[in-house]
Amino acid sequence: MHRLAELKRNPLFLNVADDALREAARVVTRRQFGAGEVVLEQETAGEALHLLVSGTVRVSRVGPGSHGRVMGDVYAPGVIGETAVLGGGERSATVIALNNVSTLMLYRTHFEQLLTRHPQVLWNLSAMLVARVTALNDELIAFGLNTEAALSHVFTGQYRQRVAAGVEAPATLPLSISDIMMRVSASRETVVRVLRKLERQGFLSLTPHSVILLNPQGIEEVILDELNAAE
Repeated sequence: MHRLAELKRNPLFLNVADDALREAARVVTRRQFGAGEVVLEQETAGEALHLLVSGTVRVSRVGPGSHGRVMGDVYAPGVIGETAVLGGGERSATVIALNNVSTLMLYRTHFEQLLTRHPQVLWNLSAMLVARVTALNDELIAFGLNTEAALSHVFTGQYRQRVAAGVEAPATLPLSISDIMMRVSASRETVVRVLRKLERQGFLSLTPHSVILLNPQGIEEVILDELNAAE
């Protein structure tokens, strides 16, 4: 795919003028990563962000007490690494390629120039950050209810991401039991118990390395039921 077309697909450059796309195309650097390779590493300098052209990455963070947690997956087209670039600090999370990943790397200096010269890029960035804050607030509410609501929230969110990215078979989520444990910070016993309950209710089916959503809309309603029960 032509570099201009790749940029145009990215949410950071949505409805941006062609001259901004051409300017960005001149300064980005293409990077390729194989499955399992580290794209960004926590606590390293954040000099550039990456525009995901193809593939999927997983974001994880090690917090106090060396406790690690998976924050979520990002599908192309998407953006990673912008927080450290904006704040001028270290990476707040580690990002690993789940499959073959292609990115366009944009350094801070060029990014700042684009934001200054082309306000639409700044608006797009703002919209992306607002969406992430909203998603985080929703996650905090769901995780504060119980593991069932937390899993329903995770599955629904990933399903929507896969649909938006045009992924084949979006209802088949590439999540193992260990992946889910890291995502919701719960024990294997708890995760398996809740998954079996959701399976018996007909919301999903399980394979060793995936969760297949049989009723995506129904599993989303689990969260609403838990919210109503909490009131």
